[in-house]
Amino acid sequence: MLHQYSRKKRKQLELYFRCLSTICTDSVLGHYYYVYEFHKAERWLRKQVMKNALLAWNITDAASFKSTIRWLLDDGYRDEYRQIHAHLSALTDASRKRYMETSTNHPDYARRAVVDKFLPQLPSGDIAAFGGGWAIFLSRIGPVYGYVTSETAWKTKIEIARRLQSHYNNWEDYMTAFAAGYAFSQSDPEMKKARHIFNGAMSLFASNTLVDKAVWHQNLLPDKGESLHKQGKLSI
Repeated sequence: MLHQYSRKKRKQLELYFRCLSTICTDSVLGHYYYVYEFHKAERWLRKQVMKNALLAWNITDAASFKSTIRWLLDDGYRDEYRQIHAHLSALTDASRKRYMETSTNHPDYARRAVVDKFLPQLPSGDIAAFGGGWAIFLSRIGPVYGYVTSETAWKTKIEIARRLQSHYNNWEDYMTAFAAGYAFSQSDPEMKKARHIFNGAMSLFASNTLVDKAVWHQNLLPDKGESLHKQGKLSI
C-alpha cells in the first residue's frame, strides 16, 4: 500500500496521524512529536516517550502489540461508557443529579461522574477517539521495535483515520471525545491527569501550519496506483 502514496502525500498524512495521536503522551516532548516522527535511533535517544507508551499497555512483543491494537479498536472502553451514558441521558436533569448524589460510594462512581460531566459536550457518548488515537500512536511506535511492519502500520493508520472521520465532524469533537475517553479510563472526573490533552489541543489549534495542513476531512486515498477502496480489510 505504501508504494501507492507519493512522498508528498505520505508526509501530509504522517502529519495528520501525528495530530491524531500525539495527545496520547504526557511527555514534555509532546509538542516535538507533532512535528517529528519516531525513528529507530530513538530507541536509545529520547526513548522514554515510546517506552512509557508501551509500558502503559503492557506491550512487550509483537503478540501483545497486536492484541492491544485489536482491543483498542474493538473495545477501548466504548461499550462501558455508552451503557452509563445511555442510563444517565435517559434521566431528567433533576433525577440525574439525585442519582449522582446518592451513588458516591459506588465503585464506579468516578467513571459515572466522567460520563455525567461530558454529557453536554459529548451527547453521542462515543469515545472511539480514545481507542483510535492510541492505536495510531502505538502504530507509529510499533515499527521502531519491530512489532509490526511499516506497511501494516500504514494500512492500520489509514483504516483507523477513516473510522475516526466517520465518527466525528471536526477536530474539536475528536479532542472532546478523546478527553472523555481518557478521563473515563483513568477514573478522573476532575481531569487532574489530563493536562497533556489540553496542551496537545493548544499545540494543534495555536499553530496555523498544523490546522491548515492537517484538515479534519483529510483525503486518505492513495494519489497513485490502485484505489484504496480496493484494499482488503484491516488485518492487524
